[in-house]
Amino acid sequence: MDLPEELQSLQRFHGHLGIYVTLGLRMGAIGKRTFGHWKGLKATVRTVPKPPMMCVVDGVQVGSACTMGKGNIAVEAANEPSVTFEKEGRRLTVSLKPGLRATVDSEMSHERELERSLHYFSVREDDVFVITEG
Repeated sequence: MDLPEELQSLQRFHGHLGIYVTLGLRMGAIGKRTFGHWKGLKATVRTVPKPPMMCVVDGVQVGSACTMGKGNIAVEAANEPSVTFEKEGRRLTVSLKPGLRATVDSEMSHERELERSLHYFSVREDDVFVITEG
């Protein structure tokens, strides 16, 4: 299966593809697109603190360039995945649409991880995310 370069890079970084790491990539990309260069950008990722949902953290790192090594990303325990970006007094939160987590969890399987990753990579942003400024 041919993968877009972004997913190939994500797969190399994370070790495999999956729905949560792919959603994290897209969340990170929204933050980077909104705020531009990572310099001065901070991200707080909220997630269940174990895989598979915690894989969203790796996706946010790749998508936003906020990384553990640079110290501009933090992780907090939560029941639903989301990320809040902050830069220069502005704030943006990206979370899953209500009810999407149950759908994602029901679609998880090693046999379908590439197919579902491609789906969530290409689906319209407003079909999967709630984006809130402020």
